[in-house]
Amino acid sequence: MAFSSDNVRVFLAVLDSGSFSAAARQLGRVPSAVSMTIANLEAELDLTLFDRSTREPRPTDVARALEPQARQLASQLRQLQAHAEGLHQG
Repeated sequence: MAFSSDNVRVFLAVLDSGSFSAAARQLGRVPSAVSMTIANLEAELDLTLFDRSTREPRPTDVARALEPQARQLASQLRQLQAHAEGLHQG
């Protein structure tokens, strides 16, 4: 399965920060791990999500098309986590 909660988090972090290194800092990872996560996601989807021909990766039209659903999924995962924590606390 190409999209996982972690892949979505990394994908959105790169979109929001504008670079693999800034996303890595935000996520507490090394830049190569972020780059590899995106490369693996692109390979699994057989889609190019970021244009790497410039200094900073630029989102492709495909990435922008997937962005709204990725944001919705991330929001739903946060809500699910909050609900579960609420149930745990009673």
